[in-house]
Amino acid sequence: MDAYTEAVVIRLGIAILLALGYWITAATGKFSFGHAAFMAIGAYTAAILTVNFEWSLATSMLISGLTAAVAGAFIGWIALRLSILYLAIITFAFAEIVKILLDSWDYVGGASGLFGMRGTTVELVAMCIGVVIVYLFFLARSRKGLSYEAIREDEQAARACGLGVTGISVEAFAVSAAITGVAGALSAHETLIITPSQFGAPQSLLIILFVVLGGVQYFWGAIVGAVVLTMLPIWFDFLDNYYQITYGLLFVVLMILRPQGIIGRSTERRFNLGALKKLASSRNGAGRDG
Repeated sequence: MDAYTEAVVIRLGIAILLALGYWITAATGKFSFGHAAFMAIGAYTAAILTVNFEWSLATSMLISGLTAAVAGAFIGWIALRLSILYLAIITFAFAEIVKILLDSWDYVGGASGLFGMRGTTVELVAMCIGVVIVYLFFLARSRKGLSYEAIREDEQAARACGLGVTGISVEAFAVSAAITGVAGALSAHETLIITPSQFGAPQSLLIILFVVLGGVQYFWGAIVGAVVLTMLPIWFDFLDNYYQITYGLLFVVLMILRPQGIIGRSTERRFNLGALKKLASSRNGAGRDG
């Protein structure tokens, strides 16, 4: 594999990780507008550990994921008890605060950024994607996965059925942040230099678009969205200066023709208690087994 192809594959793999991480919180019907902050936390945590303390990349990735998860749990605990509007505002504000703090922190280079990271490989990215996909595969078939679907379809009905909506959502948000932090660590050690400007609002929006384009109902929809939006500027390089406009037109067409995303079942009923029925059956079965 030549250097260019390897760089493209790594970039694509990181985009897939970001999409899968974001899908976890989107699966509960909660949409963060500041996920780039968790990517930045993971990127800078891993970079500090590998560059300044000479830790291994693998260990630094684990620490970066844990750090991002703690930040995600804290922000989720604050925001997820409020309405969707407040969730959007708080997560967006958090991302801007993180960006401003990094911009003024001389220890990590401030606006000039931090450099000297290396070590991301295709194999390492593929391993991370494989672990996340296996986790999501079993999650989608578990009672917790049914809880996610129930909350997404009708939060009030889920509460009425006895689900701890806030706790489940905070847990999902923390796991989502952890995966995003690991993706940030891999990105930092692939681009060789990171600056606060890389983790602004456009990056958060792009992560959202991965999932919205592919569809929220199935996690492989997020993979499709990440592949399409990552490869679009490469496939159509003559649109290099216009790809954001192209994204906008693409989503206008998508919302008209397939509002559920590329991967997703079409339905005319927004109120669907299918997940709640399955969850109730699962609980009844567990009770009988006990």
